[in-house]
Amino acid sequence: MGSIAFPSPVLPGKEAAPAEIGARLAGDPGLQDFLANGTLSLVRVYQMTTPMGDVVTTYQEADSIERSFQNQVDDRSEVAQQLREHIKGTHGIDIAAQSPPAAEQYLEFSEPGSSRHPGIAFSAPIQPGKTELLRALGRETTGGLKAEWEANNRENGVTLHRAYVISTPMGDFTSVYFEAPDPAEANRRFAADASVFGAYFKSQVADALGIDFNEPLPPVKTVFEAVRRSGQNQGD
Repeated sequence: MGSIAFPSPVLPGKEAAPAEIGARLAGDPGLQDFLANGTLSLVRVYQMTTPMGDVVTTYQEADSIERSFQNQVDDRSEVAQQLREHIKGTHGIDIAAQSPPAAEQYLEFSEPGSSRHPGIAFSAPIQPGKTELLRALGRETTGGLKAEWEANNRENGVTLHRAYVISTPMGDFTSVYFEAPDPAEANRRFAADASVFGAYFKSQVADALGIDFNEPLPPVKTVFEAVRRSGQNQGD
């Protein structure tokens, strides 16, 4: 099972469109077939207002991430056609003419045995020359700081935490996704964390992104969620 999170800036004047298409697709009877054909098991879409405008971050899990993106281009269903039109009209992206996002995961935490919980995702541009700083931080969380990283997530109530470097024509971005029984409270705890590891981690990501993570994130709206039903396979 693969996963990815990636950003899609919203064109000015189109801020209401992600929630509108999300509501339409959620009620479409063809949605389950679309998920199955793309091997998608979970799709969650979030919207956040930033100083640069609104940004949508999509998190998805699939048997094949490559197949999931190719299906968005090839699928002739009504769901796929609506999605392609929305992406072009709201984000200015013609997915048939562009390569899918190139993602490199650098953070991973998954609480063994945990059930799935609500999530939050957000994206931010990486400061020029700072991508390697995030990669190095990721290596620390699987090496010498692995115990501290895992303990920090548990203390904040986080059960799943993933982050990716996304290469775009506008430069490198990071997209971050985490789950918790109460994601807003988990984010508040992270911002307030004054532990040695918490302070170090926040200082590294602040250096890479130019964002003060001692303050909670701005409000993040969930605009779409879809889960493939158990037993729903391609062509069912």
